[in-house]
Amino acid sequence: MSVIQVVAALGMIPLFASRTFLPAFLTGIFLTYPNLFPGMEGVDTVSDGNMLTKTWVLVTLGILSFFEILADKNPDIRSLMNNAVTYFKPASYLLVSLGLIDNSSLQILNEVQLAGFDPMWILFAFGMLAVHWLASLRRDFIEFLEDIDEDDNLFIGKIISWMEDSMVFFGFILLIWSGILMVILYAGLIALFVYIRKRQEKKLEEQEVECSHCGERNMPFAIKCFNCGTKQSRVHQIGIFGQKKDGLISNVKEHQINLISHRKCPSCGNKLQSREVFQKCEYCEEKLFNEPSLKTFTRSIDKKFYKIAGISFLLGFIPIVGFVISAVMANIYLFSPYRKYIPKGGSFITKMFIKFLTLLFFIFGVAFGFIAAPVYCIIRYYIWKERFKSQIPARSELKVS
Repeated sequence: MSVIQVVAALGMIPLFASRTFLPAFLTGIFLTYPNLFPGMEGVDTVSDGNMLTKTWVLVTLGILSFFEILADKNPDIRSLMNNAVTYFKPASYLLVSLGLIDNSSLQILNEVQLAGFDPMWILFAFGMLAVHWLASLRRDFIEFLEDIDEDDNLFIGKIISWMEDSMVFFGFILLIWSGILMVILYAGLIALFVYIRKRQEKKLEEQEVECSHCGERNMPFAIKCFNCGTKQSRVHQIGIFGQKKDGLISNVKEHQINLISHRKCPSCGNKLQSREVFQKCEYCEEKLFNEPSLKTFTRSIDKKFYKIAGISFLLGFIPIVGFVISAVMANIYLFSPYRKYIPKGGSFITKMFIKFLTLLFFIFGVAFGFIAAPVYCIIRYYIWKERFKSQIPARSELKVS
């Protein structure tokens, strides 16, 4: 077992924790065509017997990498993949690591007796566990981001995804240039990531408020205790990202609508896991849209719609920037409250139509933003509202205007 093998095995851990197929594809390309990489002009290709250098393997990994990159940009698909990839990534790491073993090491491994054990297997086992741990850590971080911006209104998820793609690619380049430096750099980034996560968890715990009656800890914007139902004396406002604000509420009904808009219980403020329109909170068993009613909720969003449509018209006079600001405002205040109650996956045609509209109106908004911005908001608002209404059971008392 050489030092280079150890460094390569350790350095590949964070790459595979970020992506499943892209690191494997880059490894196969490097082994087959090392001259394509800067500074590697004099490196010889490996033998044709290596699995990673076979043409059909490279083509397959390339296609899978392409779809992996596209899928990670979609919040719905990313959410479905988050749990599965924590197991695929360690397996992919092991397969690629085995493909990197040279012929002499492979002969030694084949001759190992039951009484002995090659240290490379220990390294691979450690690497697999490390990949699984980092992938789980990444999944938790992505879920944390989704709690902040579940529908990717601010494009936080897409930005993080593109950053990961870049880190995998440039991290691989750094690995073949200076493996030890890359391992040290990623170790520092992982340590920083763990620190931020622990600090955020501690901050969320500190924000919880103890019930004066039963002592249970509640969300800072809870109106009632989830355990005993006692009304809370201090109820904090909820921010646009679902965070606690320092100010206290002055209007209970308006606060409940804000909680519902974030898919939180209008009573105890805890996250509602289901996307069903009518459901019970799993913490306090409060019925959603019992109070305030569904009609009150939609009318409240309608009022915001009229205001934002007018603001969009004014913002449209600012080239490009005005249209972008208008679109972000509409995403947060108008579309997101409805989208949170629409099952993920949804209609592919509807989503493609919305993406086409976004691109079309953005291009149109460069010169005619005062027209494009409000029209964009109006069309998208009624699309999402109609899809939200389609989730409501067909009973007369549940109809919404």
